[in-house]
Amino acid sequence: MALITLTTESESNIHYATITMHDDGKFNPDTLAEFNAALDTVYSDVRINALIITGEGKSFSQGLDIEYLFSAGTEGAAKFIDECMEMVGRLLILPIPSVAATNGHAFGLGAMILMASDYKVMRKDRGYFCLPEVDLDMVLIPSMNALVRDKLAGQALRDLLLTGKRIGGEQAVKYNVVDQCCDLDDLLSNAKALLQPMLGKSRETLTGLKAGLHQDILRYID
Repeated sequence: MALITLTTESESNIHYATITMHDDGKFNPDTLAEFNAALDTVYSDVRINALIITGEGKSFSQGLDIEYLFSAGTEGAAKFIDECMEMVGRLLILPIPSVAATNGHAFGLGAMILMASDYKVMRKDRGYFCLPEVDLDMVLIPSMNALVRDKLAGQALRDLLLTGKRIGGEQAVKYNVVDQCCDLDDLLSNAKALLQPMLGKSRETLTGLKAGLHQDILRYID
């Protein structure tokens, strides 16, 4: 079974690509390879106008596969986390608009993927956004720290990073983590609506502007 699937659809002359994370979106080397392969297609196929990132069932993405990290050893785990953040860096400078259609839990790396998307919409009635590192006795690497500092501020930064607080869709809107929350039935339509202002822009210009906007994060990513 594929861990990541890429599908495309056309609607009102807009060509959408959707990356869906399966199996709770837990990232090990196989998951990362499939996610990067999907991004390769999005980057290379100039017919694609917008990217939707979502999950299935109760999870958007539960982040790093902890069992894999323990089995990889200290050096192997550190290398893999760096590689995951290289993928996040690709999302930050994507040449088309992206939206996280957050159907369920977004933990750890899943939260990073959400924050790296241009727009974010979260299911209202189910699923949590969480940075669990404080409870896992893990310290964020510099690229993760830079992303969190860029996307969160004030009380949200304190509560989410230093306490591991889990927040649902409505609290995520209040904390400015996501743009909006909605019922599951409206998730994809709302995600597409959020994308509209950025559609049709030059791929090269968007990449250049995003690279400048996120330079304080990207300088930590090889």
